[in-house]
Amino acid sequence: MSNNESNKSAIETSQVFFTYPDGHAVLKSVTCNIKHGEKVALIGPNGAGKSTFMSLLNGVSLPTNGQVHINGTRVEKETLVEIRRQVGIVFQDPDDQLFCPTVYDDVAFGPLNLGLPHDEVEKRVKESLALVGLDGFDERSSFHLSFGERKRLALATVLSYRPEILVFDEPSTNMDPLNRRKLINWLKESDKTILLCTHDLDIALEVCDRCILLTDGEIVADDAASTILYDRQLLEANNLELPLALMTHELLNDILKHKDDMDEDHRFIIGNFLHAHRHAHSADGEIHFHVHAHDDHTHTHDHPPHSHDHDHDHDHDHDHDHHDAGSHQHQHTESEKS
Repeated sequence: MSNNESNKSAIETSQVFFTYPDGHAVLKSVTCNIKHGEKVALIGPNGAGKSTFMSLLNGVSLPTNGQVHINGTRVEKETLVEIRRQVGIVFQDPDDQLFCPTVYDDVAFGPLNLGLPHDEVEKRVKESLALVGLDGFDERSSFHLSFGERKRLALATVLSYRPEILVFDEPSTNMDPLNRRKLINWLKESDKTILLCTHDLDIALEVCDRCILLTDGEIVADDAASTILYDRQLLEANNLELPLALMTHELLNDILKHKDDMDEDHRFIIGNFLHAHRHAHSADGEIHFHVHAHDDHTHTHDHPPHSHDHDHDHDHDHDHDHHDAGSHQHQHTESEKS
């Protein structure tokens, strides 16, 4: 990407309205800007306009008023071929994207339509299948795969034509825990610009740096994911709930505070869970977990191949201090969001 291109937004919408022919207004003056490499969750209650917003990004629908730009190019009839090479949409139901007799054919479909030579098509198929953990599935029938495998295959069909922007419609729906974890890990490691349109606020909290909250076709909040997803009052006012992981943390904390007849063994187990910190190092990107004994508020954390001491003053009502992404972070959250 050139310096000039890198200065442009990956996605930019300006005062976008979308109204159906029957007069029903779905989007109302939606303006937002998503930078290259950002991972953003688009959240909101049913009927908020999330799917319509998503359809505007590669020209499946065009705005009634306002403008949508992808990498500086306006989305309109004349630019749809160019836009669709840059924006890949992974649908909620993978069967909406799988229609060829074999896995190989499904993944090769996009590159073949780009007019790429056979060797390049084969290379892209193999790379895309490897990225989603489906090596060796080339000759299998797409429709004989499990739902989780088909979900990953649908992602591979999009990755094969190498779009810069990936848009996911409810990526974790109906996925078993193991495949959900594989998808989360892939999303976290990806360097693509990613937009997750989802009701799964736990995946939004774990993967995304930023949240856009859409209600009744309007953006009512646009902020750091940690700010929006910890805000019970904001979420409930928009027919959403706290992420399950945070609700669990609150429930256990309340039990620990108010259940006087709990035996010490159970109190110790819950206390350890509540004080397990997610410990992220920006240098190596590793995630570490450690449990604190809070007698003197001085903690030693051993993380091979190094160890270091930290002095922390903890607010035991579990108020959260959120720091910039990439900083040395300590969050009073669950030990694993899954």
